[in-house]
Amino acid sequence: MEKGMRIILMTLAMLAMGVSPALAQMPPAAVRAVPVTMQTVEPHHRFTGSLKAVARGAVAALEDGRVLEVTVREGATVKKDDVIARIDSRRLEAQKGELEAALGTAEALIVQREAELRQANLDMERSASLIRNNAISKQQHERSETELTIAQAKLDTDRRRLDEIRRQLDLIQVRLDDTEVRAPYDGQVIMRHTEPGEWIKAGEPFVTLVSTGQVEAWLEIPERYAATVSQYAQKVAVHIVGTDRKFVSASAKRVHEVHPRTRTFQYVLTLDAQDAILAPGMSVEAWLPTGPAEPSLTVPKDAIIRSTGMAYVFKAVTAEGQTTAVRTSVTVKFETGSLAVVESQQLAAGDLVVIEGNERLFPGTPIAVSEEPAVNSTTAVNLTTQPR
Repeated sequence: MEKGMRIILMTLAMLAMGVSPALAQMPPAAVRAVPVTMQTVEPHHRFTGSLKAVARGAVAALEDGRVLEVTVREGATVKKDDVIARIDSRRLEAQKGELEAALGTAEALIVQREAELRQANLDMERSASLIRNNAISKQQHERSETELTIAQAKLDTDRRRLDEIRRQLDLIQVRLDDTEVRAPYDGQVIMRHTEPGEWIKAGEPFVTLVSTGQVEAWLEIPERYAATVSQYAQKVAVHIVGTDRKFVSASAKRVHEVHPRTRTFQYVLTLDAQDAILAPGMSVEAWLPTGPAEPSLTVPKDAIIRSTGMAYVFKAVTAEGQTTAVRTSVTVKFETGSLAVVESQQLAAGDLVVIEGNERLFPGTPIAVSEEPAVNSTTAVNLTTQPR
């Protein structure tokens, strides 16, 4: 009778603690746990945004003409200076031929003018000698001076004409070069606007091109973080929403303009986009440091379980020779690397929290704990700089 009463009392006590008699009789579940630590870490806040191309634009025609060829279609990847399209250049080539002929004529005329100037100089020298000896009249001498001046003027005029023809040839060559439209930067074609045989005018687009190689993550930051984010957030791990990938920013810059309605400014992080997974328009999120480092209670992110808007961990509690899993609610302040900074009245530095096997635990489940070393802030910082 007395033994039965003790069993009933133990059962009632376990029910009051939220532990079912069935769980208490189960063999301990093998789990891994680490100590909760108080560490000095920078406070972080989660910000969201999207990816944008470093450059995006319409590659347009520089000359009017009939389209001979468009070498790329949507999805094609091009390198800087690759030919994208060609325009009929026959009219410009004909104009170039005319100018080349005119250039030859002008060069021959220069040779003639130079000979005429040399002759005018010789005549002037003879005239000067004869006038000193009174062998010719003053009128004849003045005529020689006039002929010399005219010869010099003709040479100068034809030289200027020659320079003008050369400049026209340079311009025609530029226009001929412009009939081959080239990619202004490494990129990918996302839209094709023109087909061969169509007439295109200068300024009308052949294709729309977005740059490759780097991409920018544009984050929306509330204005209250303006000073702290600019000071502390440089090398940042950016998470691509919908994937498990993270990319570390190569550089960061703040756009010095606050939106009048949302009271946010934009913070731009440059990422290496050699990986084909990155594309403009993707949603991103990043935990940015928002102040100097301060002592904080930290647990590994693997210890946190989220359910119906709540976050909790399983704490390993030993009593009367048995270790059980106690569900402990926490408030996650922010994440940094592999750590989460938390607040909880039931958690203190040195408590053991389960990091492996916690998904299958219930409150009060007996556990066999394999204790692992604590994750420190140095490890966390190192992890934030490694893309996954």
